[in-house]
Amino acid sequence: MDTNLVTPARALRLTSMPRDRTRQLILMAAACTLSLTSIAYAAERAVEQAPQSPTPSSTGFSSTNGPILPTYGAANGQRTTPAAEPFDPNAPPRATIPFGPDLFVGGYVSLEGETNRNYNLKSNLGEADSILTPILAPAFSYEPNQYLQLYVNPVLAIPVAVEEIEDRPQTTELNMNLAYLTVKNVVPGARMQVGRQRFIDSRRWLFNENMDAIRFGYQYEQFSLELSVSQLNLVQRNLLRREAEEDEEGFVNYYMHADYKFGKKNHIGLFALYQDQQRLGTAQPITVGLQSSGRLFEGLKYWLQTAAVRGSEGGQRIRGEAIDVGLTQRFDRVWEPSITIGYAYGTGDSNPNDNVDARFRQSGFQGNSDKFNGVARFKYYGEVLDPRLTNLMVFTGGLGIRPFEKTSFDLVYHYYLQDHASTRIRGSDLDTNPTGLSKHVGSEVDLVVGYQGIPHLQTKFVLGYFFPGQAFAETWHDGAFLASILLRYNFY
Repeated sequence: MDTNLVTPARALRLTSMPRDRTRQLILMAAACTLSLTSIAYAAERAVEQAPQSPTPSSTGFSSTNGPILPTYGAANGQRTTPAAEPFDPNAPPRATIPFGPDLFVGGYVSLEGETNRNYNLKSNLGEADSILTPILAPAFSYEPNQYLQLYVNPVLAIPVAVEEIEDRPQTTELNMNLAYLTVKNVVPGARMQVGRQRFIDSRRWLFNENMDAIRFGYQYEQFSLELSVSQLNLVQRNLLRREAEEDEEGFVNYYMHADYKFGKKNHIGLFALYQDQQRLGTAQPITVGLQSSGRLFEGLKYWLQTAAVRGSEGGQRIRGEAIDVGLTQRFDRVWEPSITIGYAYGTGDSNPNDNVDARFRQSGFQGNSDKFNGVARFKYYGEVLDPRLTNLMVFTGGLGIRPFEKTSFDLVYHYYLQDHASTRIRGSDLDTNPTGLSKHVGSEVDLVVGYQGIPHLQTKFVLGYFFPGQAFAETWHDGAFLASILLRYNFY
């Protein structure tokens, strides 16, 4: 496939836009979001006033993640039957099976397999890294009264190398995935959690990580507020051996998020995240932004996220912006076909030698995963490349079908351009870097299959192929391939 023939490359010659125009674009997107939310609210009101069928639709979707600061226990207010939510491989197990006085258990067993071929783009698809990982993840919830809950979730993972390019030892891990205390029902609508807990947002654009934290949540009718202070791996995660520290582990994160839900499917929220790099003391980024998603009309969903990052790093001022917007149209036809379009842009730095770093940077704890109209989450910037939204534009188009209520197929296409030609793609899973001579990173095609038709069993299968562009060396036409499968059986 010749990526030079892809038309978005020509259209994006506009992207060397001045930074003031970038800011205007983001401000206009925020204004459009407010307009969209008004339209969506009016549409919801019209639907609510129309005659209602006694049977709820099975094709609805949720823009929320359940009660504020979910506890994953028996008294969390969630259904103990399988929920019609997209399969999230990182979701903790619910502990709802009575096991003794005030003690509940649950958990899951899973099998994860992944093979990566030609991630160094050296035209040798015969070489691959293939890992098979069985996982056991029990969960325990102690709930002595309506005010307290203690939740613990250790995870045992035993990776086995099926095929390796280089001989690397595979280490068994016993991770303390989650362990926290929840105080609730003392003040109506308020909760407090202390310990290692899960941080997520609806599209995992900011967070998809378990961190040691103290966190407060408050909900009043449709309004919710969350405040937290957190740090990654403040307490050792792997109980069998000490892990090497990552850059993000030095950050202390101060987070605030206010959210308002309107209608049945929509929400709009504001967030602020201040990160202080304690270990090295060289970075203090401050990110503020807006998130909104929901339903505009029957069958038409939208999402919009926009953010600006300020602060300082290594003696430079940080001045970055980003936007991520998209639409998914579901058609009321056989197999429930859907079409998705999306655009994401994170600014780059045209002059690395001045005192201003114009690159947008995500939090370092993001997951960048969501669903379109299927039953399984996937990496919406590409399963193979999986970049962070820094110095990058991502054009996305998707086609999906749901032959059955709990079975989905998504075919997703991405086209990538750098904002400014660079020798680095931040967050990329590839084992090689671009030359810095061209903005044209390449394109990718992913096939995502999700299945939840058997009670307690969740399955996801992914195929992905990355077609390198002119940003890479002369062998850019030789692509990278990924195949992965995940089987998970839940006990609750």
